[in-house]
Formats: sequence, C-alpha cells, structure tokens
Amino acid sequence: MAQFYHRSVVHASPDTLLSVQIAPAPSPGPGSAVVKILATPVLPYMSEVLSGARPYPISLPLTPGTSAIGRLTATGPDATALTPGILVLCDMFVSARDDPSARFLMGLHSGAPNTRPLMDGEWRHSTWAELAKFPLENIYALDEDLLLQKLGYSIQDLCTLPTCLVPFGGLDEIDLKAGDSVVIAPATGQFGGAAVGVALAMGAIVIAMGRNQDTLKRLQQHFSSTGRLITVSMTGTFGGDVAALRDAFSGSFSAFLDLSPPAAAGNTYFQAIISLLKYGGRVALMGGVKDGASIPYEKVMHDNLRLYGKWMYSREQ
Repeated sequence: MAQFYHRSVVHASPDTLLSVQIAPAPSPGPGSAVVKILATPVLPYMSEVLSGARPYPISLPLTPGTSAIGRLTATGPDATALTPGILVLCDMFVSARDDPSARFLMGLHSGAPNTRPLMDGEWRHSTWAELAKFPLENIYALDEDLLLQKLGYSIQDLCTLPTCLVPFGGLDEIDLKAGDSVVIAPATGQFGGAAVGVALAMGAIVIAMGRNQDTLKRLQQHFSSTGRLITVSMTGTFGGDVAALRDAFSGSFSAFLDLSPPAAAGNTYFQAIISLLKYGGRVALMGGVKDGASIPYEKVMHDNLRLYGKWMYSREQ
C-alpha cells in the first residue's frame, strides 16, 4: 500500500522554535476519521503555552492546535453517517470512551493525570497540520449550502463556532434564560467577547465588564441594535466596582459568568459582582485562576447562590 505524507507543525520543546515537518499522513481506524484542515483559530495565549510560561501539561513532541473547520477525507470502518467530502467542525475537547469524566484538550492540555494516556498515544497530534485524525464523536457535519451559500459565511467566519461554544457551556450550565441579567467579566478577551454575543443571542440583558475601554466601546457599537448590552469599566477597587455596577444597572443580577485569566488572581470585580447577585443567583466559574478566589461566604449562604464550575462544554450542549 502506498504511503502518503502531509505537512504538520511540530512542537518539540519549549526551548526550540516550532518547525514544519513532513510526516506520514494519519489514517483512520475504528472510531475515527481523518479531516483536511481548512482553518483553525489561534488562541491569544498559545505562545505562552508553547513557551511554558503558561504551564499546561502537554506531551512532547506533538502537533499543537485547537478545534477546526475541515473537510472529511476518510472514515474508519464503523462510520455510518459521516461521509468523505462533507464540511465538518472538529472539536478538540476529547473524552475517554470508557470514562466520560476523563477529558483533555487535543493539542493544548492533557487534562487530569488519568487522561494523559489519551494525549500520549492515539490523540497526540492536533490541527496545525494539513490533516488531522479525530474521534468520530468529535466531528460534527455542517450544512455547507446554508452556511456558506445562503448565509454568506466564510470558512474563517466558522472558526468562531468553537470559540462561542466555550462560554455557551457556562451560560447553559447556569440555565440562562431570555430576560435574565448576566454579568460577563472580563468581557474584553477572546472568550469574554464571544460570551457577550452568545448571551445576547440567548435573550439575556448583558452587563459586559472589562478594563479595555476601546474594546468595550467596540462591543457597545457592534451590539447596539439589541438594546440589551451595558458596558462597565473595572475600577480596580471593590467599592469602585460595586458603584460602577450599580450606576449602570438598577437592581440585582440574575447570573455571573466568570472568565478570569490567571493574571486576574486577587481581582476586585469577582466579589463585587457576587455581592450584587439576586436571591438564587447563579455563577459559572470558567476562568484560569490557579491560586483560589475569595468568596463572600455569608452572601452565598443567605441568598442561596449557586456556584458552578464548568470546563468547556458537554457533547449534549
């Protein structure tokens, strides 16, 4: 049988540059398929992961990557619905088939210690390549005629799908409904900005809080037609953040989606927002803070607040 090859980006060490190498093309086996990668988003902090500045557990060497848009080229013998040639979304959030709680981010983060064998072995290489192999259950067929022809999206536009899926996982987890008021903070990063659009699409009143004034202004301009977006600048103090939120919105908030990055440990807005949640308010924790966060225990207890941790999203979502 002839051997086929493809080009892939290889990350060998935090101390070396990425390289493009010619490697044997992946071949599908039972429960998998191979996809030609058309476009993939680049995370704003990917350079930190590759350099080791953001110490994610990864197996080296590997081909990095994230979720992607691609065209299915080949399937394993047990595929029944997916057929070569269709446009697909490839989801990087892989779960072990014998343990749904064992999950990792293909090409980015090996997850908990019990999931390391997934990245060490079958699913080591991700989407910074011409071809990538994915589990069948992580490949979703897209309606190419509807998305590209009738709605006029580009392949690059579709790369926002996996970005939007992340905050949707948290918003759905806290059962966000039309008419709810939700604070999103910080709202000026890649996932925070996506969260604003997703929450508005779900019918919520959105309070977008951040430090970057220019980005807050662009969000306000972009979503002005909804009439349901309020932007609030972070002040750097608890009292200032409380006052800014009260000035912007009368009443208490239904929910809070926290997307705090590692650098936001010890921030003031976290407690300020929780202090203004209504009775039975919900909080989704989806950030990257490593060293813990101070929670107003009495407020949480007396007002029956519900705090949910959410990593990414579920297949059902």
